[in-house]
Amino acid sequence: MPRRKIPSPAPAPAPGPPGLLELDRFSAASLQKWTEASRDIDQLSASLYFETEPERRRYREELLDALRAAPRTELEFTTWARIVTYRYGLAPLSSAGSLHGVGGRFNAGTDLDDSTLEAWPALYIAENYETAFREKFQLASDETKNGLTAQDLALTPTASHSTVILRGKLLNIFPLNDDEALKPICRVFRRIKMPATAKRLQKKLKIPNRDNFMIKSPFQLKRAVLANNWRLQPMQFGMPSPSQIFAELVRAAGFEGVLYQSTKGPGRCLAIFPEALTDDSYIELADPAPEQVKHIRLDSTTADALCGWDDVAKQFRPKK
Repeated sequence: MPRRKIPSPAPAPAPGPPGLLELDRFSAASLQKWTEASRDIDQLSASLYFETEPERRRYREELLDALRAAPRTELEFTTWARIVTYRYGLAPLSSAGSLHGVGGRFNAGTDLDDSTLEAWPALYIAENYETAFREKFQLASDETKNGLTAQDLALTPTASHSTVILRGKLLNIFPLNDDEALKPICRVFRRIKMPATAKRLQKKLKIPNRDNFMIKSPFQLKRAVLANNWRLQPMQFGMPSPSQIFAELVRAAGFEGVLYQSTKGPGRCLAIFPEALTDDSYIELADPAPEQVKHIRLDSTTADALCGWDDVAKQFRPKK
């Protein structure tokens, strides 16, 4: 009797894109669990802002007085740097860019809901070229990552940029790195407790206390304000970041800006509030500028022109 030939198994299908293969492993229960977790995270973010904001308003004058208790800090500099996208090269002292999107670390942009923070401009400068480069592109000027340059990773591989060297004098800067200056405001922040809703959601989501905390000390304040992922709150949840909330208080307390250690480079950075400059404070270009550059100095007389309000839609501009 002839032996029956057993057919060979069919060849395995060629592997498809990894994402499609992974989708096959998802279950309806997994998707439901992730959807629920996403809702919980959104609710946690909303709770941390909207349920603590009434307390910040309640203690607002005490918070402002605590900031004003910091020693008056003056800063005079001669070789600080700013990197400007070339298309804006004729307005190197303008803060217009800071008003777009969600803003910067220490200012609010027009994309933030104005029921949280109204937009205001800031001019960002760095202590040296390397720090300015890293703040703009996140990597060192001579560093690559997986063969990509800093400009490749910033999705601007062929974009041109201008570097300007600055000098200036500011008479009333808040020194973020000074723990003694932070202690008074931290004593007020301690009175603001974590909302019950946030506590419940933190426990449900198994978020460790080190990643979700109420500010009680200078160390915690600096950790929150100088977080690398400060854009998470405004970009993902539409809520101001801790650094933006803190900067609004610093600005309201009458300071001309915030002096802080760069989180990317070796030097310090300044976030300057143009509208808050006093008569004797200024920032100017250290080198001769092209004739087309209209403003080579930012001070109390040119602040209105350099704030950048003309660069955004009319509904965002402050009422005079």
